[in-house]
Amino acid sequence: MFRLPCKNQMPHKAPGLDKASIQLSMLSLLPLFFLSCAFADLSPIGINTVPEAPWTVLPNEDSHVIIFFDTDMEKLSAERAIQVLSPYGAADGKIKWEGRNLHFIPDIPWKPGLRYALKLSGTLIALDGREFTVSKDIPFFAISRASLPYVQSFFPLDGMAVAVSSPVILEINFSEPMDRRSSEDALKFEIPGEKILQWLDDDSTLLVNSNTPLNPWTAYRWSIAEKALSREGAPLAKEFSGRFITDLERAFITVVSVLPLMPPLPALPVTEFSDLWGAWLPAGLSLDPGPGYDHGIGVEFNKPADSESLKRAFSFYPSLPGRVEMLSPVSAVYIPSKNFESETVYEMRISGTLKDLEGLKMGNDYVTNFKTDIPFLKVNSISIVLGEEIISPVAGSLVSAPVITGGIIRCFINFSLPFDPTVREESAFKISLKPFFPLTLPPVSLRSARWVSSDRLFLEWEGPAGSENSETHFYRLLVPLTVNNGRGSYLKEDFFIYLEAENE
Repeated sequence: MFRLPCKNQMPHKAPGLDKASIQLSMLSLLPLFFLSCAFADLSPIGINTVPEAPWTVLPNEDSHVIIFFDTDMEKLSAERAIQVLSPYGAADGKIKWEGRNLHFIPDIPWKPGLRYALKLSGTLIALDGREFTVSKDIPFFAISRASLPYVQSFFPLDGMAVAVSSPVILEINFSEPMDRRSSEDALKFEIPGEKILQWLDDDSTLLVNSNTPLNPWTAYRWSIAEKALSREGAPLAKEFSGRFITDLERAFITVVSVLPLMPPLPALPVTEFSDLWGAWLPAGLSLDPGPGYDHGIGVEFNKPADSESLKRAFSFYPSLPGRVEMLSPVSAVYIPSKNFESETVYEMRISGTLKDLEGLKMGNDYVTNFKTDIPFLKVNSISIVLGEEIISPVAGSLVSAPVITGGIIRCFINFSLPFDPTVREESAFKISLKPFFPLTLPPVSLRSARWVSSDRLFLEWEGPAGSENSETHFYRLLVPLTVNNGRGSYLKEDFFIYLEAENE
């Protein structure tokens, strides 16, 4: 920042000018002198935001994202600079000005448990002519940081036949402890008599019964809507539904069990599961926890299935291409052709057109949901080596780093999971240290990268420029979310810190 001089300064007396002439000259310059002092406002434009800091939780599903300016702005430049992102891309919304403040009003209410981000990027122009280049990235949530709950399993299975006097008519298992009142209100299930509701497993399981037996030869449908909330206030990920039939005389093909399977290993010994799953090994007794890296999904039926119709029966959301192999007359494995996504909820559907060997169709789709047992990769810690001192900043923080211009910056990065040897070199080169402010700083270069262990990386950069005079130099160290460990785990979001380079 700099300012025009505003103090009165007596000019030197020029030869041949008397005192009266000098005074007259000074009076003629006064209007121009004070005009320049009054309008030379070179202070930066003040900006505040809602959300005001990373990881803020907005209180309501329709809360405004707001940019507060301390001066009148050229509105088009401000509107071009703002963008609100969701996990699915740019969020739709309307721009509204209230005085000097810009409001972003979402078209679709914010969803609890989803990570959004306010991005400000570009050149802002004030009506008084000042310009300011801004670059902000503020992640935020609305209502709750908690993950969205989902229906993990239910019984009777979709399309299943049950007795009219079953001790429990319906059992719904949720992935999270639920809020009882909203969940019960969200359940739609018409049965004879008075519904009796019971919660188990710390409110993660809902049992439904009645004081009156079910009617024979009747199809019953149930659904639970998204307005069912977890204890943390997050709504159900999506609506779930099912259908079962009472006292069918003929047995249709139905799904007995679904579980993750580990791929065959060389010289695998015969086990108690070999008759059912062949060379594959069960990784669990159900899809809780879900499949991991390189796993397949095993399905057992109550009777032999037609293999051709079974190959066309599987579908997934999100999309999961793959193939089906029969392991026994009553079992098969679905083998994905790409890796499962980390900590993602999948819906698996087996079409009701599936036939048994007699050509009898299953009738209703079998639908189940599971969450993958593949954790996100995390940066557990980062250690900056400053001479004999080591500092360990947290994500998003700013640290001072005494450096000699052209010197070396060293750091250790500790990850939460080991890296496969095949991806270590590629992952190391994705990590960067770049000038952040001013952008005219010369780039630094990676001097060396060495994996100390399978989960610990040592990096050296050379060429940073220490701060000069009143100009402070900042660098940004970035571990991007594209870094993965070669075993299906990757970062959920970018990890970064800022370094303030101070000359030693």
